[in-house]
Amino acid sequence: MVDLLVRYKQLTFIKILQQTMVSIFPFALIGTYCWALVNSFLSTNSFFGRLTNIAKWFPAHNFAGAIVNDISLATTGVLALYAAFISAELTMRHYGKNSSIVGIASVASYILIFIHTIRNTQQYEMNYYNATWFIVGIVVGYFVGWIFAKLGHNIPEVKDRDLVKTIIINIKPLLIVLAGALIIHLGFATYRQYQMDRIIAQSVSTVANQHSSYGLSILISLITTFTMWLGYAGTLNFSSNIFGNESIANLSYALSHKTPWNIPYPYTLQALFNGFGGIGGVGATLALVIALILFSNKRQKREIAVTSAAPVFFNVNLAPVVGIPTILNPIYVIPFVLSPIVNMLLGSVAILLKMFPPLVYPVPDGIPGILGPLMETGGNIVALIYTIFILIVDVMIYIPFVKLDNKVAKKYEESLK
Repeated sequence: MVDLLVRYKQLTFIKILQQTMVSIFPFALIGTYCWALVNSFLSTNSFFGRLTNIAKWFPAHNFAGAIVNDISLATTGVLALYAAFISAELTMRHYGKNSSIVGIASVASYILIFIHTIRNTQQYEMNYYNATWFIVGIVVGYFVGWIFAKLGHNIPEVKDRDLVKTIIINIKPLLIVLAGALIIHLGFATYRQYQMDRIIAQSVSTVANQHSSYGLSILISLITTFTMWLGYAGTLNFSSNIFGNESIANLSYALSHKTPWNIPYPYTLQALFNGFGGIGGVGATLALVIALILFSNKRQKREIAVTSAAPVFFNVNLAPVVGIPTILNPIYVIPFVLSPIVNMLLGSVAILLKMFPPLVYPVPDGIPGILGPLMETGGNIVALIYTIFILIVDVMIYIPFVKLDNKVAKKYEESLK
């Protein structure tokens, strides 16, 4: 298994992928700290804001939150563009060539693919440029870098070289990548023109508005975590909003009867996944961070885990997912995908045995994941203790895979000598 994993790491695209993610880690880290600061501390609906009545003692909290949010937008908000630039540069260097325009060509291609105005307005949709789509940016950058490496000319760094001449001799691959981006753009525009995106969203809503089944909840959680492992986080919003009607019915019952016991839908996806499945973010990332700090023999990964721990505690897990990385990393696919399922099953068993009431009450934005069940049960201490137990189980699940990562990293480094 170790040999297979080492050969996987030696694949050209995987090397470029992991090098790019490590390169954009500082931007992801800054962005996640800003994101956690705004969602957990600087808004009136945040966990800390409600706890301390922030509007009373910090009147400028909205202005401070706007500034911090601007920093977040400048980092994670355009992370896909950074990924496209770095991926193209690394790919061309991998093939032993250099060009002063390959990174810009990659960014231009990515923008051309996804630049679309919001319907009937002159505003541009920026969702395609944020952290949700950064894996697509890496793929675009890889293909752009590959085309430049195969069809372009190597431009050595000579001080007196005419910059215009260096651009002209690489005009052929530039036109090819822009033409390819334009073709994809036309396909995407046609997809949107015929409302296919809305049709798909409507189909999802139809599923979301029906009564849930336990099996469907587990399946959707599995899809959510697996697509996150693939690098796309878009399903997070889907899973957090699904079956909202049942959550409303539960809350109405709890408020009218003055108790969360005996609610009509005790095992909703929203309650189980948000309360138990995502402690530290999708993939139960807080457990991974703890396991890395305790058992990783790689200093770099321990430092990534330590520096990422604070936002992960508040369920913002982009930084370790990118920096370790876990995305498209077969070493961590099993614990990343299955830990949330185990957590939901353990939480369901506890509710079934009436160790604590079902999770029903809404919680403030940005609440630490480990405190979610405590507040969603109305302050049941047993729920908090059981959540800590689940976190320990998650750490135990991750430990063998962290040790496997140590062995693979050691053998991979030996292969480079």
